[in-house]
Formats: sequence, C-alpha cells, structure tokens
Amino acid sequence: MLTTLASTQVGVGEFDIFQNILETRGVVLAVLIVLVIMSLICWFIIAYKWFWFRRLTRATSEFSERYWDAQHPNQVYELARDGAQCPHSRIFIASYHELNHIQSGQKEGAFAAEGFENVERAVLRTQRAELSVMERWVAILATTGSTAPFIGLFGTVWGIMRAFAGLGMLGENANLLTSVTPHIAEALVATAIGLLAAIPAVMAYNYFVNRIKVAVGDMEGFGADYLNALRRLFMTTNR
Repeated sequence: MLTTLASTQVGVGEFDIFQNILETRGVVLAVLIVLVIMSLICWFIIAYKWFWFRRLTRATSEFSERYWDAQHPNQVYELARDGAQCPHSRIFIASYHELNHIQSGQKEGAFAAEGFENVERAVLRTQRAELSVMERWVAILATTGSTAPFIGLFGTVWGIMRAFAGLGMLGENANLLTSVTPHIAEALVATAIGLLAAIPAVMAYNYFVNRIKVAVGDMEGFGADYLNALRRLFMTTNR
C-alpha cells in the first residue's frame, strides 16, 4: 500500500503542460488555437514595429543633420526626395510642393499675406498621416492584452463545467482525484496560455505608445521650426 501511495504522489506531482495541451478537446482546444494565433500575430507585430521604429530613428537622425547644414530649401528638397525617408522629409516635401504651387499662382510679394496658411495646413495634414502610420497595428496589441485573459478564462470555465458534468455522470463510482483533477488541470491551461499571450502584448503596447509619443513630439517640433524658418525667409525676401 505504501508503494501505491508513493507512486500516486509522484504521479500527482508531475505536470506536463504540453501533454495537457495535446489532450485538450472541443471548446477548450478551440480557445487554445485562438490564443496561439493571437500570440503569433502579436509577436509578428512586435518584431515588425521594432525594426520599423529602428529604421525610422536612423533615417530621421540622418535627415535632421543634413537639414540643418543646408543653406536653401532647394538643397533640402533634393535630400528629402532622394535620401532618407522619414516623417521629417515627407513633411518637408509636402510643404515644398504647396509652396511652389502657391508661388507659381500668385504675384511676387503676395505669399506672406495669403499663402502661408496653406503651407501650415500641408504640414499638419502630413503630420496626421504620419501619426496614422506610426499607430498602425498597435491597437491589435492592446486588444490582445485586454481580451486574451478573458478568452483563456472562458476556456477554463468551460473545461471545469465539462469536468464536473462528467463527474455527475459517473454517479457513486466517481473518484474526485482521478476523474475531475486531470480535466481541471487541462482547463487551467487555457488561462495560462491567455496570460502568456496578454503579458507580452501589453508590455509591447506600452513601449510602442511611448515611442510614438517621442516621435510625434520630434515631428511636431520639426514642423514648427520649419514653418518659422519659412516665415523668416519669406519675410526677408518680400521686404
């Protein structure tokens, strides 16, 4: 009897999560598949956005260094068109095209009075478009972080209900340890997988939101400095 008890304790103490996943069936299995797919999508987004922001930071730094060394907007336009692609360069290109359009359709000296608001709108419009690009797919991380634990909990609750329903069908011959415990452990795997999917998603979401705030602040600062430079340039030219 002591040998049987010892072997039972060893069996109860052992836990193989992969074996439990392979043994899942029905609704719990469907929940696990959904959570795994959500997790894979999140990891793809995390990797893609991390490399994307890395390239963005490098291109922005390169453009900013050359922008401040340029002597005239035409030099900056050549750099923005053929060189680094970043929000700063796209803001400059959009405003430069608007500037040329205004100057070609107005008399000399009329730009400062009538056309500068159009350039400002071009800058703001490009900034909003760049913000939308930065925020692309980030909401999926937030959605996964907020819903994955509840999806996993649903699978757990369903599995526990199924375990107790099976226990009731066994009647007087039911053994709580051997009949219910394995099914409960199997059901709890859904909650664990839900947390494993949610935790990295929430951490990555907070990280990328912070990166977006920094990038937006830098972008808005560049737009303001550029507009001020245009004011000084054309106020001096139109005097």
